[in-house]
Amino acid sequence: MTAAIRETIQFLPLVKAYPALSKTYGEVSCIAGVRIGGSEAPEWIRLYPVAFRALGDAQQFRKYQPMRVRVARHAGDRRPETRRPDRDSIEVVAEPIPPKDGWRMRRRFVEPLMSRSMCQILECQRADGTSLGVFRPKRVLDLVIEQADIPEGKREIARAWAAQPSLLDGLGAEEKKHQVRELELVPWTFKYRYECDAPGCRTHLQSIIDWEVAEHYRRVRHRDDWRDRLKERWIGDVCAADRDTAFFVGNQHQHLQSFLVLGAWWPEHRPEQLALDDLGDV
Repeated sequence: MTAAIRETIQFLPLVKAYPALSKTYGEVSCIAGVRIGGSEAPEWIRLYPVAFRALGDAQQFRKYQPMRVRVARHAGDRRPETRRPDRDSIEVVAEPIPPKDGWRMRRRFVEPLMSRSMCQILECQRADGTSLGVFRPKRVLDLVIEQADIPEGKREIARAWAAQPSLLDGLGAEEKKHQVRELELVPWTFKYRYECDAPGCRTHLQSIIDWEVAEHYRRVRHRDDWRDRLKERWIGDVCAADRDTAFFVGNQHQHLQSFLVLGAWWPEHRPEQLALDDLGDV
């Protein structure tokens, strides 16, 4: 078998999924972002698997924080953007890009990737295997909250991972120093129901796997109105009329036409966007 060709890339993480549990890899996160550096336009990259909670403190990168990492194509993942990272090679190289001036500095990495609609991303997936995308929804209708089905097998993986991190394939020496607590399996699923900007869109209903949504739930879950607080944040704030809201989406390895919301992009509208909105349908 030909050895995988490895390369060191500069990478900007845009979204980070809440950890999932895998029989093969243990507890892992999927990190979606872009290859940066040089004169070429940003290019989608998915890092998988990443044992984020087991990384050393100096390696635990934040969103929009430039980093270097050695990667190879993932032989077990047919999605073209997926790369398997060498976790020991992860190196944070700068502070996170700040959101100042309407996220102006972040826009240079996100705007070139923007698709017209979720329906267009689905068409691209059928045509060329596209598995990551970002687009502006036309209208966000609801945050649907449903009871999650958590098999006992996943609970066993969580307990085993917390008890013995070295069970995770490929842990480096620095990672093994970090004993992590058992992963809390969130007992609810959160889904956006929305209409995209494609003509005749019949709406989409997609699960949200953003780590920030899960953490927000953990902060408010003991309150009687926790559902209202989640909706106030993830629709009322993130999808407000004065926000330039877009969704980062990615599909599932085993179900290529099934996309999930990986995270949200929600800077304030720029003045030129507001001027166009004021024109209405003319």
